[in-house]
Amino acid sequence: MVRVLHIFHNMGNGGIEHFVMDFYRHIDRNKVQFDFLTSVDEKGYFDDEIQKLGGKLYRAYPLKKNPIKNYLDIMRIVKENKYNIVHRHTGSAFGYYDLRAARRGDAKHLILHSHNPQVGKPILHFISEKLLKIDCIPVACSKEAGEFLFGKKTKVKIINNAIDCDKYEYNADVRKQVREELGVVDSFIVGHIGRFEEQKNHKKLLDIFSEILKIKPNSKLICVGSGKLMEERKIQAKELGILDRILFLGNRDDVERIMQAFDVFVFPSLYEGFSITQIEIQVNGLTVFTSENKVPSSSNIAGNVYFIPLEESAQLWAKKIMRTNVDRDYYAIDAVKKAGYDIHNVASELSEYYQELEWKE
Repeated sequence: MVRVLHIFHNMGNGGIEHFVMDFYRHIDRNKVQFDFLTSVDEKGYFDDEIQKLGGKLYRAYPLKKNPIKNYLDIMRIVKENKYNIVHRHTGSAFGYYDLRAARRGDAKHLILHSHNPQVGKPILHFISEKLLKIDCIPVACSKEAGEFLFGKKTKVKIINNAIDCDKYEYNADVRKQVREELGVVDSFIVGHIGRFEEQKNHKKLLDIFSEILKIKPNSKLICVGSGKLMEERKIQAKELGILDRILFLGNRDDVERIMQAFDVFVFPSLYEGFSITQIEIQVNGLTVFTSENKVPSSSNIAGNVYFIPLEESAQLWAKKIMRTNVDRDYYAIDAVKKAGYDIHNVASELSEYYQELEWKE
């Protein structure tokens, strides 16, 4: 059996973590097993599930407390457990730091996996690129994410952000049930799924929704996710006079059910990689409105994604959304599968790739 060590700073409830866990659930674990290493004290969102699936968990000394101890810990863990393959998931060049430690721990195959075409901390990214860069296997979720981290001249392996498409297919019965549970039977539902962090731009989302209410008063906004900025957004909603029109659901383990209740999906992120959530939403047949030049245009797999410049006013966003035909596309799932984003096929390919690396000199 091949054991692959996946490195995250923190194994939280974000899109990248969900991406890896979905592969973990669908990969042949008799042939390939995933283990996880993080650099924080707190328990990870998926820790219990990882252990049930047979994975090992490691916590290196917290990076923020002492980078040197963190580096030495990563090196020790890799060396003592004889990992040949170390897969670092990252949004910036700082991921090279962990791979340097893994190299010192005698790992043969280092994979740096780019998940974003932009970063939230460009200075750290720039410094890391100049000082920490080492030879590794360049992998990305999209062409844009690959070019951002590795440059246009580097040949990058693309691993599609595949999902279990059947899990997210539209179901009219579930839609009716969820809307009854949430008390939104007669409402027009604007949906959003994402952590309450600056990147997801909930501030803009609330401004847009406020304008949508002026056009369609029976609208409600459903936000799935939690984070450090949630309370600020609740204060903003109160100031806008729309707090009673918003459902803050927090983290959910039934996102595939909740999205059935949506009528449209609004995603005004400051930057994104090839968003997994956006793929799930497209499979569900929903129309997506997202940020032009901030979200890869290639993420429009099924043809139901509309791009609006982020600098445009909330009023213009609202008008664009409400003037567009947002009826569900019941055949979108077929387009997504055909494009190569069904996890059953991609997980099999990834399993074979890891096995080839393991036996490669």
